[in-house]
Amino acid sequence: MSGLVISGLCGLIPALTNNFWLIMFSRILLGLGIGLFSPHAISLIAHTYHGNSRARLLDYQTGLSALGNALLLGLAGLLISLSWHAVFWLHVVLFIIAILVGFFVPEPVVQEKTDTNHSVKLPSRQWKLVALTFLTYLLIWGVQLKLPSYFEIHHFGNAQVINLTLAAMNIGGLIAGLTFGYLHQRLHRFTLTLGYAGAAMAVLLLWTTENSSVAIGSAIFFNYIYSYTGPYLVFTSNAGLKPNQVNTLSSFLTIATIISAFFAPVVWNQLGKIGPETLTDNVLLWVTVVLAIIAFSTLISKPQNKNLINNKQ
Repeated sequence: MSGLVISGLCGLIPALTNNFWLIMFSRILLGLGIGLFSPHAISLIAHTYHGNSRARLLDYQTGLSALGNALLLGLAGLLISLSWHAVFWLHVVLFIIAILVGFFVPEPVVQEKTDTNHSVKLPSRQWKLVALTFLTYLLIWGVQLKLPSYFEIHHFGNAQVINLTLAAMNIGGLIAGLTFGYLHQRLHRFTLTLGYAGAAMAVLLLWTTENSSVAIGSAIFFNYIYSYTGPYLVFTSNAGLKPNQVNTLSSFLTIATIISAFFAPVVWNQLGKIGPETLTDNVLLWVTVVLAIIAFSTLISKPQNKNLINNKQ
C-alpha cells in the first residue's frame, strides 16, 4: 500500500509542473514505489497458492497486466490530445488500487519465522532464472523501443498506427496470459522453448517483410507468443522455495526487469551499429539471433526435477 501511494503521488508531479529536474526526481521516487509493490504483488500469489492454482493465477496476472497496458495506452492516446501534462493524471488509478488492497487483500500467512539478521540465500538455479529474466526483458524492450522508428523507416504507418499496434500487442499478451496454465500442463518446460522460438520467427518475419499488414501482425504475434515466457520463469523459479526465499526471489526478479529497461537503450544502440542494415534493422536482427539461441538452449537443456516443475496440488 505504501508503494502504491508513493507511486501515485510521484506519478502526479509531472502533471503539475514543467520543472525538468523535479520531474526527473519524481521518476526516481516513482521507481522506488514500484519497487515496493511490484515484487510483493507477485509473492502474494506464491505465498497463498500452490501447484496448478499458482500457475493459473500467474497467467491471470500476466494477462491482466497486458490488458491494463492496452487500456492505459488507449487512455493516454486520448489524453495526449489535451496536453502532455494530462497523461500523468492516469496515476490516480494507483490510489484507487491502494484503497482496494486495504479493504480486500489480507495479510499473507507466513508459516515459518525468518531470521532478519541474516541474508536469505537462493539456490544457484534461481540465480540462473533471474539472469534469464533479465535477458528476456532486455529482448522485449529492444523490440518495443525500436518498433516506432522501424515502422516509420519502412512506412508501415503513422503514430496512430503504431499506438494501435502497441495496444493490440498487449491484447496478444492478455490472450497468452489467460491460456498459459492450459499450455503449461501439456508442454511443461517446452512452453519456454515455444515462447522464445515463436518470438524469434515473429521478429524475423517483421525484419524481412515489406507489407504493413504483415508487419503489424508479426508485432502482435511476437508479444502474444513471448508472453508465455514471463509466467513460466516466475512459476518455475518459485517452485520448492521457502516463504522468505520467495520474497527475496520476487525482489530480484523485479530488479532484473527494472535494470533491463535501464540498460536496453545503451545495449541495443551499441549492438545496432554492428550489422548490414540501419541501426534499427540491425537491432531486430540481433534480437532474432539471440532469441533463436535461447530457444535452442532450452530445447537441448536437461529437464529439472519434475517434482519442482510439474508441482501439482
